[in-house]
Amino acid sequence: MTARDKIQHLHRRLGFGLTPPELAAEEKLGFDKSAQRLLDFTKLPDLGVSPYEFCWRNREKEQADVGSYRFRAWWTLRMVATERPLEEKLALFWHSHFAVGDNKVEDGPMMLYYLQTLYKLGYGKFEDLLLAISREPAMMRYLDMTRSVKGNPNENFAREVMELFTMGIGNYTEDDVKELSRALTGWGYIHTYYELPGESNLKLTESIQFDRPFASFAYLPSMRDETDKTILGQKRDWDGEAALRMLAHRPETARFVSGKLWSYFAGQEAPPKVLDRLVAVWKKSGGNIPDVVRTIALAPEFYAETVVGNYPKNPVDFVISIARKQGMGRSMMAKRPKDAKPTDEIPKEIMDQMGYAAYRMDRMGLTLLVPPDVAGWTWGENFINSSAMAERYQYQGFYYLVDSVEQCAATVFGYLKNLQLTSVEDITQKFAEYYDVKPNPETTKILNAIFASVGGVAMFDKEKEPHWPGWHFATLKYLVASPEMHLY
Repeated sequence: MTARDKIQHLHRRLGFGLTPPELAAEEKLGFDKSAQRLLDFTKLPDLGVSPYEFCWRNREKEQADVGSYRFRAWWTLRMVATERPLEEKLALFWHSHFAVGDNKVEDGPMMLYYLQTLYKLGYGKFEDLLLAISREPAMMRYLDMTRSVKGNPNENFAREVMELFTMGIGNYTEDDVKELSRALTGWGYIHTYYELPGESNLKLTESIQFDRPFASFAYLPSMRDETDKTILGQKRDWDGEAALRMLAHRPETARFVSGKLWSYFAGQEAPPKVLDRLVAVWKKSGGNIPDVVRTIALAPEFYAETVVGNYPKNPVDFVISIARKQGMGRSMMAKRPKDAKPTDEIPKEIMDQMGYAAYRMDRMGLTLLVPPDVAGWTWGENFINSSAMAERYQYQGFYYLVDSVEQCAATVFGYLKNLQLTSVEDITQKFAEYYDVKPNPETTKILNAIFASVGGVAMFDKEKEPHWPGWHFATLKYLVASPEMHLY
């Protein structure tokens, strides 16, 4: 595999893919520097868009809306426009690993705080993330943990912590679950936003002004069970924090979570030697996620023939990669004032377009902030079925006008025009390359026929540019219908 191929594969899996100009720039850096830039994303600027910009509506007529669908649109904008794509891929991984759904939580601000915790701690020490996410009101509500008091502990929460968040099924007993639930007594949360007086505009403004949380973890010492508990053979008066930190450092946890990270990025179970290597890195680094992800990205096995090009895209990868290639991130950020504040309303075009992208993902089987159950999503072939594929075939990206020019077609066909291509076959090849697809012979034949029917290289004449949007969607429709478009 060439350095170019490795860079492309790395950015597909740990990001949302690259356009040909972006790939050329990364190739100039070389694989090592390209990987370093992708992995060390904290050195790059954050997008800098507040989620609260998505909550405001016409203030003279409507109150602020803090429904989770607005934060879903904010998350979608981040994915479309970010310079730090690995950050978004990790947020999605942790969202599935520490699954919480607004279909049960029914509270937008709680879901936002939960998501922000995934961002803040998802690329650090696992024990810090585990402790923080376990204390998130959204997680506690999702797992029926409004209050856990001595004499009546919450075993459901304790069971999911052991089964899904840390060690994995088969590595603990029912007694361990009961003892852990006693350690977590005294935990609960308070919910202030909807209890405060005043209308939504005032409450949201004050929450931003005073950095006042809408909901918060609460510890009630008098409700804690202070007797000894025996967890995994260790007897002491465990409290919730100590118990969770102990679980975070268990060897079973290292193996379980490292294996899930490999599967998420590689699309298959980790070979035994690879998993042993990841576990060794986990243990040596104290569960430092950047070290584990770096080991995955640099592993020779990650570039094996059995790994490359065989992973079905999930709806996020499918929708977002197309949106980014069509320049929607640049177009959306150009609509937002550079000096926008959290108390400013996001332009309607951004809310509408990002809401549409989130809707398309939902129709394809993945609703951000609403995983299917507490176990999260099953990546890979789970998203490839007749109904989901029918929805994919209906998606050819975006149609976005600025000054009567459709920006997506202008982005793609403008790139092709600058290449000064000389044949229909060249147009087809470069068009498919732009969308990072190697089409099969039948699709290639269809695309050649379409481009020939509109004049071949003459389609790039100035007077033909108004027709680009129609030609763009006509050709992309057939590319989307090819199986190769859905694997990476």
